Amino acid sequence: MKNLWSLNIDELLVASRLKEKFSKSKYEVFFPLNSQMKDIDLILVSLKSYKTVRIQVKGSRTYSPRKSETQKWGEGSAAWFTITKKSIFNLKSGVSYYIFVLHSIYNGDIKKDIRINYLIIPVKEFRTFCQKKTIRKGEKYHFFIWIDPNGNRAFDFNNRKGKEIDLSKYIDNWDLLLK
Repeated sequence: MKNLWSLNIDELLVASRLKEKFSKSKYEVFFPLNSQMKDIDLILVSLKSYKTVRIQVKGSRTYSPRKSETQKWGEGSAAWFTITKKSIFNLKSGVSYYIFVLHSIYNGDIKKDIRINYLIIPVKEFRTFCQKKTIRKGEKYHFFIWIDPNGNRAFDFNNRKGKEIDLSKYIDNWDLLLK
């Protein structure tokens, strides 16, 4: 039986950040209990207009960068996400935004540390990115995203033409949710 009373860690991180970023008197965060809404993880609601923003959260494992990656892109870490074509292009899902949770490893003063950044991407723009990518086995898109630990630069480095897809404007850009 599915546990309906807890969020996964990435959903919890995003819900917590939403509560920090948006006034408690103006916005509330909900999570659907209806399994028919499987693509929607969180719902942000304006308490004034009752406008809703439906969010799909994607989390990744944290990967230590390879030497060749840091030589090519500098300090940072890679994240890997897979999403089915059906999930992305299902117009009935009602997803408004994808929020990717990125854990970036960096050298702290004494030890390695992890910084969490978020990519907030409107679904229409995300679908456009997907058209630049190749669908792999299982009708899935694979996203290999590099992020520097200061959150200044993020890009997908695995697509059709070998060119990076710049995602920097989406880093921690919570205001996009209000448009």
